[in-house]
Amino acid sequence: MVSSSATAIQERDHHPANAKQPGYTDMNRREFLRQSALLGSALAFHHRIPLLKAAEGRGIHLGLVTYNLARSWDIETIIRRCTAHRFEQVELRSTHAHGVEPNLDQAARQKVRDRFADSAVQLISLGCACEFHALDPAVVRKNIEETQAFIRLAAAVGARAVKVRPNGLPKERPVSDTLKQIGAALRELGAWSAAEGHDIALWLEVHGSGTSHVPHIKTIMEQADHPLVGVTWNCNSSDLIEGSCKENWMLVHQWVRCLHIHDLWNEKEYPWKELFGLLRKTEWSGSALWERGGEADNPDALMAQQRAAFDTLMQQA
Repeated sequence: MVSSSATAIQERDHHPANAKQPGYTDMNRREFLRQSALLGSALAFHHRIPLLKAAEGRGIHLGLVTYNLARSWDIETIIRRCTAHRFEQVELRSTHAHGVEPNLDQAARQKVRDRFADSAVQLISLGCACEFHALDPAVVRKNIEETQAFIRLAAAVGARAVKVRPNGLPKERPVSDTLKQIGAALRELGAWSAAEGHDIALWLEVHGSGTSHVPHIKTIMEQADHPLVGVTWNCNSSDLIEGSCKENWMLVHQWVRCLHIHDLWNEKEYPWKELFGLLRKTEWSGSALWERGGEADNPDALMAQQRAAFDTLMQQA
């Protein structure tokens, strides 16, 4: 591609009046056209960067959960470090130092939205501890209303989802009734999010004593049955059957919208190679967000190590 200025020079050079201008030689002209062509190519590549980024890694995007590596970082630190280590997305866990909470006023919400919009890091989700398994209906209703507050917040700050969780199976009630109750709460929230025009998704983390049993997650999703309700695959040891995550992944992969991954260089912790192979086999795309149990003295070194391990697994898958 040749720029418009280069085209103008070409037209001028073909005019006889320009044939013998002092200092303007055929060599000068050829060099100018060559540089213009290079500039045009560079501009074309620049405009393709978003497309290349979207295609990179088959649509699997490495990101960070502020729980717990980044629990004490403010938004500027989160963006700076994620950008430096090519972490594309972030999930902001409630109660952390970033301060993105439902009590933010409209101006503060807009400031958060604008800051992420001006950065290379996407605010993909908000993480909360809302849960819907309680025996007391009033407690369930309180959690539903709190989730609605997070949905409104997510819409205002530009996030796409709110992460919620199941967190137990009360022994006083049949398991099937608890799973049905959780699914009904999620269906209500999905319908409300759509009806209010927010279209913020609910991502149910595979979490909790009993509720992290993947067949139970499948039952909950069948009960929820709403397009805005999905799953955050949490990479738990309870996923594994004889060391393999395949059987449980295949049970729910159609609902999985997000992964909470751990230290990808530690194959003893989880069968990462198998998981990434399954991501490819099932043509999965979405967010792979690094969740780490604690803070660290050397977060930049760890983030670089995680990025390198992610790239290696993507190449091998």
